[in-house]
Amino acid sequence: MSISDSVVSLNVGGHIYTTARSTLTRFRDSMLGAMFGGDFDALRDDQGRYFIDRNGRLFQHVLNFLRTSQLVLPEDFKELPLLEMEADFYQIQPLIESLQTHKARLETGPCDVVVLNLRSGCLSFGASSAKVKDVVNGLQTCRYNCYGDDNITALLGRLQDTGFTVQSHNTVRNQSAPTLTDKWVLVRKTARASSDSK
Repeated sequence: MSISDSVVSLNVGGHIYTTARSTLTRFRDSMLGAMFGGDFDALRDDQGRYFIDRNGRLFQHVLNFLRTSQLVLPEDFKELPLLEMEADFYQIQPLIESLQTHKARLETGPCDVVVLNLRSGCLSFGASSAKVKDVVNGLQTCRYNCYGDDNITALLGRLQDTGFTVQSHNTVRNQSAPTLTDKWVLVRKTARASSDSK
């Protein structure tokens, strides 16, 4: 089914947003991608706007990420756990990874961050900079489609050899499909940070 681009009005928890359908479907495997890609019917309010019963105030950050693929939060932003919950609800994987990277930076100070995601044997990763991405690419010894327990253990070991430590590891079940995703967040303090006094 082909869905042409159009302007969409949303009522998210009482907050009204207007955007393009192509923005909402940017990540097709997300909940919004399914909702506005025609995979299932959506609720409407009494004005005919699409209704989503979620935190409308925080949706501005979700929408901004969909528009730019960049996470930009105010310096005094205090609602990171709530925004993580929203990103998980919408199942926008790049936003989830960006939030994990942002959280790791806040907790450890200036650092390099790698977020690994292993889903059904397929590995993807996010990195805090192009330089760190090149490091991870250089450490991989096989293609994304052949990652098993032994290979991911080897990659984790190589990252630790270059100074990264595992800050967190969790297993998440996708709400829309019976698949498990293993996620690791690894951090390495930058040279600049190591000389700072605490």
